[in-house]
Amino acid sequence: MSRYPLFAFFFAPIALLGCSADAGDTVSGPPASTVASSPTDPPADGTTPAPTQTTPTPTPPKPADDPGPAPAGCTGITKDKDGFFKRTTAKSEYVAYVPKSYAGKPTMLVVGMHGCGDSAYNFATWGVNPGTSRDKQAHIGISIGGKDGACWDTTADQPKVTAAIADIATCFYVHQQKVVLAGYSSGGMLAYKMGLGDAKKYAGIVIENSGLGNASPAGAAWKINVAHTAHDGDTSFPLAKVQADWAKLEAAGIPLQKRNVAGTHDGTSDDWSDWLLPKIGSWKAP
Repeated sequence: MSRYPLFAFFFAPIALLGCSADAGDTVSGPPASTVASSPTDPPADGTTPAPTQTTPTPTPPKPADDPGPAPAGCTGITKDKDGFFKRTTAKSEYVAYVPKSYAGKPTMLVVGMHGCGDSAYNFATWGVNPGTSRDKQAHIGISIGGKDGACWDTTADQPKVTAAIADIATCFYVHQQKVVLAGYSSGGMLAYKMGLGDAKKYAGIVIENSGLGNASPAGAAWKINVAHTAHDGDTSFPLAKVQADWAKLEAAGIPLQKRNVAGTHDGTSDDWSDWLLPKIGSWKAP
């Protein structure tokens, strides 16, 4: 298992869809005024009773597939030897990787936010676009810059994220219902804050070694998908606190996929390639 250096996390305390449950069949019986008779006996008037009608409850339709308009395209993209490139918005720089399979069709976007002390480029290579699965990945992956070496402000830094999403969508065909927020440590708190606070814009949230912070699952506009992996020995986000956050998500009806495994606060590429990113393939916003 690949491991990455511990990025210390210091911060002051702060202050798809479609119905999966069957409602069952509704049976139309005789009017209340009808005299009941034995199933083996004909009615008193000698007529043959009409068969009982069963009306199945219709299943609500799944959200219409609406990838949004195709991009106008952009210029000035220069990739490094590993396929990564940088772009700059009015808010910050970001690092991007477009999969080899991209052919101009609507594609899922994973938007990554690194942990304290890490950089956009580094997180792009080990978290958002892990090396072991990069050749086969199907998503476009971007990692937000502007806070290299620092922690995120979960309110003030949101425009950096939204600006990068808008910019990459001018270059490549990002499916507007398939934008997933991804975060490690401090970046996970920003992902939770944005994903739960403006849920209808996002297909889901993937988290490694982080917590809710001041995000509230109770106010989510829809039951957004969440996958969260935690490490048993994480002292920055102790398991008991993480489990309390999981309980809040579940109490709010959020469809949470969760696990805790051995490890410290150090992030691992295997968490992303082997468990987190494989969860997102079918995720889609309303």
